[in-house]
Amino acid sequence: MGMRKIKLKLRAIPPAIEKRDGGYYITQSDISFAAVILCFKEGLSPESIHRDSFPSLSLAKIYSALSFYLNHQQQVEGYLKQLRQEEDELQQQLLRRHPEFIKTAEELRERVSAAPQK
Repeated sequence: MGMRKIKLKLRAIPPAIEKRDGGYYITQSDISFAAVILCFKEGLSPESIHRDSFPSLSLAKIYSALSFYLNHQQQVEGYLKQLRQEEDELQQQLLRRHPEFIKTAEELRERVSAAPQK
């Protein structure tokens, strides 16, 4: 994986976001910064993100993460794009090592589509 890592401007990152294990997380949680931003991009309000997705996060931390995103959107979008590319590469590596997963997934899709709808 020869991609350069996109780093967020450390002096601009609010206290609600921390760099850990090569990624960015909401401080004092296992919830990634990217997960919160993706919920927001799907149309969820900060209150909905708190209520429906991450009730363990305070609204203040959610608002802080979203504020950082909105104020540094181009940089964060680059970071999210990099995450997607890395996930795609890992998936391709996994499928090359285990091609049986493709057959299993196709069989599962066939079973689901053939199952009677309730």
